[in-house]
Amino acid sequence: MSFPEIAAASRVVVSAKGSSDPGLRIFVVAPYGSDAKLTSGILEEAGLRTVVCESIQQVCARAPEGCGACLLSEEALEKASLRLLQKWLGEQPSWSDMPVVLVTRAGEISSLQRHRLSAIMSMGNVTLLERPFRAGTLVSTVEMALRSRERQYQVRELLEQTARDAEALREAARRKDEFLAMLAHELRNPLSSVSHAVMLQREAPYGAADHAWAMDVISRQTEQLTRLVDDLLDVSRITQGKIKLLVEVVDAARILHSSCQTVAGLMESRCHTLHTDFVQGLWLKADATRVEQIVVNLLTNAAKYTPSHGHVWLSACRDEGDVIITVRDSGVGIPKERIAAMFDMFTQGDRTAARSEGGLGIGLPVVKALCELHGGVVTAESAGMGQGSTFTVRLPATPAPEATPGSTKEQVIARRDTRVLVVDDNVDSAHGLERLLRLRGYIVDVVHDGPAALDRALASCPAVVLLDIGLPGMDGFEVARLLRKQAGCADTLLVALTGYGQEEDRARARASGFNEHFVKPVDFNALVQLLHEKTEAAAEQRLVFFAGLGHSPGVSKSHEHEE
Repeated sequence: MSFPEIAAASRVVVSAKGSSDPGLRIFVVAPYGSDAKLTSGILEEAGLRTVVCESIQQVCARAPEGCGACLLSEEALEKASLRLLQKWLGEQPSWSDMPVVLVTRAGEISSLQRHRLSAIMSMGNVTLLERPFRAGTLVSTVEMALRSRERQYQVRELLEQTARDAEALREAARRKDEFLAMLAHELRNPLSSVSHAVMLQREAPYGAADHAWAMDVISRQTEQLTRLVDDLLDVSRITQGKIKLLVEVVDAARILHSSCQTVAGLMESRCHTLHTDFVQGLWLKADATRVEQIVVNLLTNAAKYTPSHGHVWLSACRDEGDVIITVRDSGVGIPKERIAAMFDMFTQGDRTAARSEGGLGIGLPVVKALCELHGGVVTAESAGMGQGSTFTVRLPATPAPEATPGSTKEQVIARRDTRVLVVDDNVDSAHGLERLLRLRGYIVDVVHDGPAALDRALASCPAVVLLDIGLPGMDGFEVARLLRKQAGCADTLLVALTGYGQEEDRARARASGFNEHFVKPVDFNALVQLLHEKTEAAAEQRLVFFAGLGHSPGVSKSHEHEE
């Protein structure tokens, strides 16, 4: 008898949590009589799931399906079975230490039995249970073995999660390295073009055609660099949840027309044909600039991933409560297994040398994030490589706005008596802005640090100070605070010109005394428009003030009496 003298079972109430988990099954091996069936019945009654096996060989064969513990009688451990058990337990993965409950007979044992027990005890997680024993002792011993097994499974999950995390880190590092390489490429391309244009102006005989070409290249490549930096900043804002939409009711058709104009040069350079199909009246409640960014990114992707003389289609329509914008191309297509990953950060299509201008892999993630901020979605489809791609943007539609009288914009005419102080430690940037402002008729002073700015402002009382934030030593915030305390500068228009464009930067600028905030590179026309509006408003206020005193600005009372 293998399990003789099991005491009469008392009612044992235990948790049945392992009853449905194959990883917590108890394999019972008792080769003689009905002991295995009896033992299995006791455990099953306690809510534990068992599998009765005829031999150790059967345990080893079925254990990969899930095994929580082995309950063996010593009679099952004949020589061949013992070696097989040792081999099986020795080949366990590092996290596993299979619990084995070995039922032994009480009293003295032979030297052979002692050798076998010594051999199995050396295997690790083995518990001896001497006969006779009560049913409750059997159940509690097995439950203890299962708790040990559950902890092993937890270790396995931690190890697997650690392995997944390590692989994710390796993949992130790989994608980061690829991104940095592509960033260097994307920066060098426009810089190389600008460098060639500058060299042409310096060395070639002056000619209107060469001059115009160089200016066009510099302007276009500067815009490309600006868009590149804007995309990088958008990624930062998106990951931090700091993008804010300037929502208005806008016709999507106007946005689509503007997007087509933006990519016209790219389409022409690649000899693509851009087909459009949309009508006016596709109303959205959206940030027009951001929606245009979505469309331009998709059109740019289509152009870049379509061989020369290809076709790109831009269409839009109303579909119940949404506006559907579709960009389709006849390009290289997307493998089906990669479509889901196309909206992951720093993911691109083919990165071979032939596709070396594939961008930074941030355009589509930005598109996805901006769509979601508008309450919309973007999806991608492709029949496979060489079959082109289709990107579909779905944004919530809104009712058409009520018609309002149109307004005309007055031409900006600079006041030629306006004094402007430019403060920037970047000498080229400062003097370039000085030259542009002088062309518009402004009186301009330039300094390159904070103390010099304070001295010049005290001496000249400028109407406007264009102040860089990142100055050496005394930064722009401190300069602005001190300017506000100087005589003659309380009402000066302080404009921050800076590379820092986050919302917290703008808030800090306002708190320091700045009136306006421009991010470099500055839109010069927008800056001049601002200066015109602010200085004209200040001039009108002065006229009202002097009119109240009964004389004109710049003419003293004593002079009036003398006349």
